[in-house]
Amino acid sequence: MSGERGLGTVAAITVSIIWGLSFVAASSILTTIAPLILATIRFIIAAAIYTPVIVWEYRKGNRPTVTDLKELALLGLLSMSIYFWLQYTGVQYAGAGISAVLATGFTPVLTGIAGTVLLKEKVTATKGLGIALGLTGVALIALPKIVIGSVDWLFLLGVGCLLGNAVCWSTYSTLSRRLMKRINRPLMVTAYTTLFGLLFLIPLSLTSDWGAVSMLSTGQWWSILYLAIVCSCVGYFLWNYTLSKLEAVNATVWLYLEPVAAFVGSFLLFGQVPVVLTIAGGAAIIIGAYMTNKSK
Repeated sequence: MSGERGLGTVAAITVSIIWGLSFVAASSILTTIAPLILATIRFIIAAAIYTPVIVWEYRKGNRPTVTDLKELALLGLLSMSIYFWLQYTGVQYAGAGISAVLATGFTPVLTGIAGTVLLKEKVTATKGLGIALGLTGVALIALPKIVIGSVDWLFLLGVGCLLGNAVCWSTYSTLSRRLMKRINRPLMVTAYTTLFGLLFLIPLSLTSDWGAVSMLSTGQWWSILYLAIVCSCVGYFLWNYTLSKLEAVNATVWLYLEPVAAFVGSFLLFGQVPVVLTIAGGAAIIIGAYMTNKSK
């Protein structure tokens, strides 16, 4: 593995852990406010942090073209506005652990298909086997939770939202990699994507009850800051950096670590003990991610 691919892999692992814990943070907040409000507050804070980056890049002469801005707006809509509306609705109705599993499990497969169709990336037999092994691990983690939990219509709504969530992310990852090949400025791409995502979220959030924000506890506000600063700012920068170093399908397979982080976080914060199948699934995910990333 070359130095640049190695750095890309480290970034992918780090962001997967960060985002896996975001499901736990979000679940603790969604008991008080609606999904759209949480997403909007998160990106108001993130956009405030990223606005100086946009100004700095503009003054340096790094200005996106009209075509670039159209693509950045689409990325913001897919990866932040629609994506988090669907994800937080899924977390609200399906729970943190299952949400991480479902949102993650379908993403590498869809990204592999999108990467093959849109970017002409080659999916080798080893990559295919790694993806299959990763999906097996995801299934092992999800099985006890699905069996123990009661399946109702709200649960099914949450599952449907999470599958749509995976479609948004796989499309975003593929289009973002294509844009990164042309611009290759991860920080600037992340900044503009965040701003556009917020612009789309604000009108959508007006359909929800903003009065509930006053009921948020101090701990919930800390969770929101984690989502906004660590997950949005640091996480998205690391992800765009990853996509500048690795193929889309190689990068996305590391997101299999998200469910592992989500279940570990649930154990540390809420005392939920992972079962044997969860541990076995985590091992399968890591092996599958290694196989997919190792293949060229």
